[in-house]
Amino acid sequence: MVNYKLILFFLGFFVFLSCDDNGSNLTERQVQLNLLNKNKDVWEAQNIDHYKLDQSKVCYCYFGDVGNNWSIEIKNAPDQFMMFNNDLVDELPEFALSVDQLFNQIEREINRDPFPYKLEVRYNEDYGYPEMFSVDIDKNIADEEYSFINTNFKTLECESGSLTGKLVLKGICMNYVIEVVRGDVDPELIEETWINPSTNDSYNNVFALGSLCDFPESIEEGDVFQFDIVTDNSPQSCAVCQAYSPVPEKSLRIKVCQ
Repeated sequence: MVNYKLILFFLGFFVFLSCDDNGSNLTERQVQLNLLNKNKDVWEAQNIDHYKLDQSKVCYCYFGDVGNNWSIEIKNAPDQFMMFNNDLVDELPEFALSVDQLFNQIEREINRDPFPYKLEVRYNEDYGYPEMFSVDIDKNIADEEYSFINTNFKTLECESGSLTGKLVLKGICMNYVIEVVRGDVDPELIEETWINPSTNDSYNNVFALGSLCDFPESIEEGDVFQFDIVTDNSPQSCAVCQAYSPVPEKSLRIKVCQ
């Protein structure tokens, strides 16, 4: 006599074991991989070629004078470059990760065997990049857990994308001196060499800031930034005090990429 109840039981059990991504039998590894791939697709669909963010790494680690917080700026091809804490670098320090590197790191941890004791990732709803990534590899091992936290993410847009400047002197009343540290600028528009008459310090490839009304207040002396040259010579309408500190004779109006 055929035992139909037994047959139905085994059929149901087989269906339960073979649940796909739309079922409820996904392992945590599968869930995390699905989330990773979904948000990686969102990130890549944005086609963001220039961005910056502030990053923190929380761990039982020591990064010297850098501490546990830093800023990263990434510009992809064709005029690619990387900046770490406002300095141009050939590559990021091994403890700092770009968005693409973060995705790769998360994937490595998800595929770890055995699966980590705890793994948590929070992705940005708009861009898909990881806002927070935390992993505790083994509950029986102390001090091996770590987290990455990304804040203040923003995309940057420049017409040229190839000019990098450094605010070398932040004089009073917007008497600012900017050095061209990367990119091709007509030599006739800047001072090849300029000596500050107040200090006798020498500077190369510099110009005085001409766009007094639009320069971001957040940029401090020593900061590096990307910019475009602006050809608009219309009158500027902002109020600027009249106190003077030395600047080069040649000036440029610029637009900071932000």
